[in-house]
Amino acid sequence: MAERAGQRHLLLFFTAATLCCSPLGGVSVNTPEKQVRVNENQPVTLRCSYSGFSSPRVEWKFVRGSTTSLVCYDNKITAPYEGRVTFSQPDISFHSVTRKDTGMYTCMVTENGGGEYGETNVELIVLVPPSKPTVRVPSSATIGSRVVLTCSEEDGSPPPEYKWFKDGMPLSLKKTGALSNSSYTIDTKTGELVFESLSAFDTGEYSCQVSNGVGAAKTSEVVRMEAVELNVGGIVAAVIVTLILLGLLIFGVWFAYSRGYFTRTSKGSTSKKVIYSQPSARSDGEFRQTSSFLV
Repeated sequence: MAERAGQRHLLLFFTAATLCCSPLGGVSVNTPEKQVRVNENQPVTLRCSYSGFSSPRVEWKFVRGSTTSLVCYDNKITAPYEGRVTFSQPDISFHSVTRKDTGMYTCMVTENGGGEYGETNVELIVLVPPSKPTVRVPSSATIGSRVVLTCSEEDGSPPPEYKWFKDGMPLSLKKTGALSNSSYTIDTKTGELVFESLSAFDTGEYSCQVSNGVGAAKTSEVVRMEAVELNVGGIVAAVIVTLILLGLLIFGVWFAYSRGYFTRTSKGSTSKKVIYSQPSARSDGEFRQTSSFLV
């Protein structure tokens, strides 16, 4: 009895192990790395594994933003990737990656002649240090107005985060102390520094810094911005000068008309010339036309 009980326990163990490890008639597609990070110009392999397929067909799809392309179709590398990507069932390997290869790759496995299908995603991030950013800062802006300062950088991968400095000191996201008087907000993703209502305190020298964890952080040029009061006197003076000039123009036109410098001709009228000639000496016995009129 004890021997039979031992055999029964052993059978149950193997049955449980078989159920645990078998696909139960289903299919699965997986990857050991959901995200792969590699420096630019270096080789990399994107790995895929599957189970439950008897005659698998493997395809790799690449998505970057709104662009989708096939890297591998029906177990073969497509023309745009030939020469720099190789297929080793079911993985793909880049000989040298560029920043344009950053994006989402999908390994898709289909049963030939059947309806079984599975897929898995691998995100490839090609690491590129940021370049020196450029800033757009107005040289002067009116106190009380909304002012936007921008910082941009095009090369970094992954996209860098932005940090702003005023007079060499970092502008923190949480305004404390003297900074509490300022109305600024910072978007660390887009690089915008926005003053909803500029104050005199905001006059200073501004620069921005970018970093993405690859290489050293880069800092822009320093640009000074002056917060100035609205020049009401200048606006009033400009309006007065404009009115004076307009008045002089109107007076000039009126004076020209009153002096006859501008003549008006009625539509359809024609000019006429009258030529009159004095009678010439003639004898009493002759009859000649002594005057003529040409109309």
